[in-house]
Amino acid sequence: MSAPHNNLPVQLTSFIGREREIAEVKRLLAESLLVTLTGAGGCGKTALALHVASDLTGFENPSSLAFADGVCWVELAPLADAALVPHAVVKSLGIVEQPNRPLTDTLLDYLREKELLIVLDNCEHLIDACAQLATLLLQHCPDLRILATSREALNIDGEIVWIVPSLQLPTCNPQLPISNVQQYDAVRLFVERASAVSSSFKLTEQNANSVAQICQRLDGIPLAIELAAARVKVLSVEQIAIRLDDSLRLLTEGKRGAPPRHQTLRATLDWSHDQLAKPEQVLFRRLAVFAGGLGLDAADAICADDVVVVDEVLTLLTRLVDKSLVVTQEHDGEARFRLLEPIRQYAGEKLLGSGEVELFSQRHLDFYAQLAEQAESELGGPKRMLWFNRLETESANLIPFS
Repeated sequence: MSAPHNNLPVQLTSFIGREREIAEVKRLLAESLLVTLTGAGGCGKTALALHVASDLTGFENPSSLAFADGVCWVELAPLADAALVPHAVVKSLGIVEQPNRPLTDTLLDYLREKELLIVLDNCEHLIDACAQLATLLLQHCPDLRILATSREALNIDGEIVWIVPSLQLPTCNPQLPISNVQQYDAVRLFVERASAVSSSFKLTEQNANSVAQICQRLDGIPLAIELAAARVKVLSVEQIAIRLDDSLRLLTEGKRGAPPRHQTLRATLDWSHDQLAKPEQVLFRRLAVFAGGLGLDAADAICADDVVVVDEVLTLLTRLVDKSLVVTQEHDGEARFRLLEPIRQYAGEKLLGSGEVELFSQRHLDFYAQLAEQAESELGGPKRMLWFNRLETESANLIPFS
C-alpha cells in the first residue's frame, strides 16, 4: 500500500498559538466539502491552512478526519493566467497529462474515488477559475474536501466561509504583569520572531507594555507583527512603538525567501488594492478619514458624490468587506465598519495621493460637528443615555482626521 500523497511545504518557522482556530477549521472540514479561509492580507490564512493540513495527513496523524489518500497543496499566487489553475492542481498531484484529452477529464478520473484534501492557496486573483474548478471537482468526487485561502470567498454552493481573526491581543497597561502579557498569541509571536533576529532580546517588565502597544497598533496582524519584530535588530521596542504612526515605512524588512507580497506591509496591501475595481478603490481611500469605525449613514453622507453615488455606497462597502479590506461587526443593533489600523494608514496614503484629503476631511469634520451639536441638545432629555452611548461609539471620529 502506497503512502498517502503529501506535498505540503516544509514549515521553517514555528507556528504560534491558534489552538481554537485550528480546532474550528477542522470541525468545519468535517462538516463541509469546501471551507474557505478569508481575511486581510497578512492575517495568517496560509499558515493556518498549512498547519491544519499538516495535522490532517493520514499518514502521520491518523484521526477521524484523516484523508487516506493524503493532502495536496496547490500554490496559486505565482499564476497570472486563470486557465492555468487546473494545470496547477494536476502538477501538484503528480498526474500525467494525456494527449488529446481535456485536462479536467483526466483530473476527475484521478480524483473520483480518492479520499483527499486539496488546499488551494491564494485564490483571490483567480477567483472565478478557482470557483469553477472547485464546483466541478466537488460535484463529481464525493470523498474530496477542499480547503481554500483567499482574500474573498469563492461564493459557490456548499462553501463555508471562515474569517481568520487577528491574533489575541493584550491591553496596553503599564501595570499589567509580564506573566499576563506573554500569554497572548500576538505577544508570543513578536517575542519569538524578535528573539530569532536578536538573541539578546527578552520580554521584560520594562518593555512589556511597549510590546503590547505594538501588537495593539498593528491590530494583531501576524505579518505586520513579524515585520515589526525584525526591527529589534536596530531599534528598541519603545522606538518601534513610537514609529507605528507610519507603519508602512517601518515594516519593510521581510524575509528574502518570502513571496514578494510578504516582503513589506505595503506590498501586501498593494496586492489587495490592485485587484479592486475603480469605484471600490475610491471608496476605500475615502474611508481613511474615519477612526474607530463608521456607520452606513456616515459613509453615505461623507463619501458619496458623483463618482461614488449614494445608492452604491452599501454595495461597494459590501465588496470591500468581501475582499477583506473592511471588517464589520454589530454594535447596538447597527452594523459598524472599520479598517484595521495598518490598512487605514495605507488608505490614507491613497487619499493623500488622490488630492481629495482636504475635501473629505472637511466633510468628516462637518458631519461629526453636527452630530456633536445634536448630542448637546439631547443630553439633558429622555434620550440622554442613547446619546451618551452614541458619543462613546463615535469618540475616535470626534477627533479630526490627520
